[in-house]
Amino acid sequence: MEYALSDFLMFTPEVYLRLFERANAWPGRGLWMVVALLAAVPVLLFQPLSGLRRLVPIVMAAGWGLTAAVFMLQFYAPINWPIGPLAWVFALEALLLALLALRPPPGGIRPVVLICWVAVLLALSWMTVYETGTWWAIALPGMTPDMTAVSTAVLLLAWPRRARWALLIIPLVWFIFSVLVHWTLKLWWPMVVPAGGLAMVLIAWAWPDRPSQESGVSERVY
Repeated sequence: MEYALSDFLMFTPEVYLRLFERANAWPGRGLWMVVALLAAVPVLLFQPLSGLRRLVPIVMAAGWGLTAAVFMLQFYAPINWPIGPLAWVFALEALLLALLALRPPPGGIRPVVLICWVAVLLALSWMTVYETGTWWAIALPGMTPDMTAVSTAVLLLAWPRRARWALLIIPLVWFIFSVLVHWTLKLWWPMVVPAGGLAMVLIAWAWPDRPSQESGVSERVY
């Protein structure tokens, strides 16, 4: 007896897309707090005080934890059984990102990192909106798994390769899983996000260090 991937998905594309609307409705006005934190990330990266830049991986860690606790465990896991274990993997990534805050923060941030990060927010977040026709289905980093992983992969470009390579393994595993789910559901617009995430992980692994990063020079912590 042969099985197709669709035999393991006990939900329709409409049910899956409804998860994004439910997740955005969950925090109510707190949704704008998530948006404010997202807007604060590039501001923190360009702060002259290294202590403020250390907050960036903390914000990323909080996003992974919130995504695991709300979108994955509350909404997604009841209809897709692998999501329960994967939520704990997301929690592990949150812990690793929190530990990254113990390292000296990156010094000079390349403008391309900020440009890529803004492009991720402005373009990829709207793929579910294109599919559903309602902006309530927007996929935000820190609330939905694909966007959380993609935005993290972009931000990790600011750290040396030796610090970011291990942090990219969990996003890679998630993107492969997510591409398979979207492919099976024939959700082509939303599939752009994990597919783009796969490309971003490969770019981040190969992204060269700045000379100051390679030499291990770190700035004084104020």
